[in-house]
Amino acid sequence: MRVDVTRRGGVAGVALHATLDTAELTGTDAPRVEAALRDLPWGRPVPVSIGPDRFRYEMVTAEGDHERRVVLSESEIPDALQPLLTLLADLGQIRPASAE
Repeated sequence: MRVDVTRRGGVAGVALHATLDTAELTGTDAPRVEAALRDLPWGRPVPVSIGPDRFRYEMVTAEGDHERRVVLSESEIPDALQPLLTLLADLGQIRPASAE
């Protein structure tokens, strides 16, 4: 499953973005991450405030012409998604401020 992940916020306020594929995860992590992604509250309204210096994660998946989007605060990230966030930290690219 492919997912676009963008992390914004933190002390520096820098956006980190990557397009990730769960196929890049180890055999045991991939099914857990995919299940956690399926259970996210897709399509809900974007939270207005998440608190100072906190991270905010936007996740987008696309299957065919159907796109799903959700924005979560760092406290809402399920433990099962940690391998995906590790990939973001390892493979993510910093986005310029104009891309936000």
